Amino acid sequence: MSFRSGKITKGGVHRRYHAFLPVQTVESILNVDPAELFAAGKSVVLMDADNTLLPWGSHDIPAETLEWLGRARAAGLQLCLVSNTRNRARLKKLSESLGIPFAVGKFKPSREMYDHALELFSAKPSQAVMIGDQIFTDMWGANRAGIDGILVRQMHHDEFLGTKLVSRVGEKLIWRKITSALDGELDDLPIVEPTGFFRRRIVRQFAKFVIVGLTSFAIDYNVRMTLMFAIPSGDELLSQSAGRAMLNAVPSLSSISTDPQGVFFPVAATSGALLAIVNSFVWNRLWTFKIKGKENAGQQFGKFFAVSIIGLLLNVLFSTLFNRIIPGDAKSAARIATVLAAGIVAIWNFAGQRLYAFRVKPMPTE
Repeated sequence: MSFRSGKITKGGVHRRYHAFLPVQTVESILNVDPAELFAAGKSVVLMDADNTLLPWGSHDIPAETLEWLGRARAAGLQLCLVSNTRNRARLKKLSESLGIPFAVGKFKPSREMYDHALELFSAKPSQAVMIGDQIFTDMWGANRAGIDGILVRQMHHDEFLGTKLVSRVGEKLIWRKITSALDGELDDLPIVEPTGFFRRRIVRQFAKFVIVGLTSFAIDYNVRMTLMFAIPSGDELLSQSAGRAMLNAVPSLSSISTDPQGVFFPVAATSGALLAIVNSFVWNRLWTFKIKGKENAGQQFGKFFAVSIIGLLLNVLFSTLFNRIIPGDAKSAARIATVLAAGIVAIWNFAGQRLYAFRVKPMPTE
């Protein structure tokens, strides 16, 4: 992906892409002028951490980043970290060393962390700006919260594997739309067209399928984790009381697990997967495979459901197996089991949807 800097004009881009567009793209946070932000009415700067302020996973903050933060404070700007890192201890340490608070809440692109950051400073969305290196987390989340976003080039190629394999592939698909919206002084620069491998239709479809799969995975994951670890039932969790009741009613379930939560896990897995199936059908039909109109929708859903049910059974089977054999605490095992099973089943679902559920038959020739 060839990075280009400039101001963004949304008018020339279809509104379906507006949710992902920043107001500006820059090489680095160092290219953002704090004085200009303040003059434009901004009082709060929200910042991603990894690959925006410092390299991914690093604890060493570059001297030039520290210098920029000093200039931002001197310009009258208030600063806040908005990061999706799961290493809360590292984020807290960064916050303390920089003297900058961090927002809490559901991961971006949820608007929850953005709203929390605005509450910290009693600011309106129009008074804030988000600076980050990812389109589908930083920019999308900022736009959902009504906050202007500035997209920077990632500092280093090292990053979370899921980001590299999924988010960055999706960004390549939307990057042309962003470059086409750059202001006039850059209009004469060439736009990199997808070539070779990325020109293949199946590759583009799979990339869209992965993006849809991420949203379905988020639904599946959050439903599972909520049912397993977030709903109380008296003095314990719902998963513990329900699992114990299931063991009492059907003692043979002990072959799955002797732990009540382990017995309840397939119920949580099935609930999350069913909701994810509905989400996947709608978006893959309309976007990934571009099936228009309502004609044959019922038949397609029947085929899709058959593929998905087999995928669901495989998902529950693999995740339950992994949940049983993965060492460690119950919550970590459930998380890892869910991720591993989702990756395996994704291959099955894509093949089944493309070749069976959404396959368009060629028109007969005379």
